[in-house]
Amino acid sequence: MNMAWMDAAVAGWMGDFPLLPSPAAMQWGLQASWSVVLAWLGAMLAARCMGRRGVPVVVAVIVTAGVAVALAASAWLPGQAASSYWLGLAFQAPSMSAVLLCAVLLRAQWARWWAGHANAPQGAAPVAGSGAVPAEFAGRDAPRVVRWCTPDAVLAVLGVLLGWALLLDTFALLPVELYAWGFRPMAAAVLLLLCLTPWLLLGWGRSGGLGTAVCAVAVMVFVLLRLPSGNVWDALLDPWLWLALHVHVARRLRFCY
Repeated sequence: MNMAWMDAAVAGWMGDFPLLPSPAAMQWGLQASWSVVLAWLGAMLAARCMGRRGVPVVVAVIVTAGVAVALAASAWLPGQAASSYWLGLAFQAPSMSAVLLCAVLLRAQWARWWAGHANAPQGAAPVAGSGAVPAEFAGRDAPRVVRWCTPDAVLAVLGVLLGWALLLDTFALLPVELYAWGFRPMAAAVLLLLCLTPWLLLGWGRSGGLGTAVCAVAVMVFVLLRLPSGNVWDALLDPWLWLALHVHVARRLRFCY
């Protein structure tokens, strides 16, 4: 009995049969993922607007939180009234990596907001995104090779290249079916091992990089829930995140050279 169960498990992981989420899980994942993305987008835009207008801190916090909560709640409205319904029709579901990044950035934005109260002028809300050089681009006197060998920089470049490879695969311009390989159960295990490689080689403290943690957690969540589509590439990358990675790499080039 145990051997039969083990043989079935090995056949499932090594075989070509995709493990797809249920329709109910896909619908729940669509609403949950878009609610996180919309909350981050609304909070970011509201915080920038409130900060630049010099709105009092209490009012700015209430407005920013209200916008974030309202946009997040709009994704859970029933039927066609939900923003996630129309966003899903236009863009499908965001990748798990994008959802995790938005959640981390939303938390970091609120942390910076509250930390900036101590240094902000009396009664004025701190400005979000004042245009200073980002911390990840600091150290312009350091060797260029060193600046590009950080985990986040390498993952950003790999994400851009992966997106181009998937685009070529869409037009059948690759000798292999790259996107179809993402449906295989073994693909998630291989990618999870690759994401955990920096931690295995360098240790938890030295591996560093937000991207490394996000990719690893995204693959872990995908293994458990198979969201958003049952394909591991959809869990790691989506068109909007791919475009954002292009912008990130371009900004890194701008500050490094």
